[in-house]
Amino acid sequence: MKKVPLSPTGEIHILNASDSQIARLGLESFFSSVYNVIITGGGFYQFGRDKSSSRTWTCTGEGKLFRVSERSNRRFFVSEETQQIAECSKSRFFNDYEIKVFDDADLKLVMCIFIALSLLEHQSTGTPD
Repeated sequence: MKKVPLSPTGEIHILNASDSQIARLGLESFFSSVYNVIITGGGFYQFGRDKSSSRTWTCTGEGKLFRVSERSNRRFFVSEETQQIAECSKSRFFNDYEIKVFDDADLKLVMCIFIALSLLEHQSTGTPD
């Protein structure tokens, strides 16, 4: 992960092990809490909190809707329609995550969803998670 210096939207580049960009994340605008997710090679999504619940987020794009729900403290699930495609557990004391991806879920998108979620949590509390 690499932050873009002096980016007004806090743009972040997600890099693979050989330093090739696989995705970009950036706030929709300076005052926004919606992240634009751009997957290299195709794919534009928007990620933000679901207005109906404080423990649910949505990621929409490419004709798809993904829901992220916090089922318990520090445990998140990603669903596409009715199928659960990923799960994430966050360490209580450190900024460590364990991510499980199920079936043929888009790994790049799932990584971006959890990075954006972490960034939004940090933004709302003002402190690192």
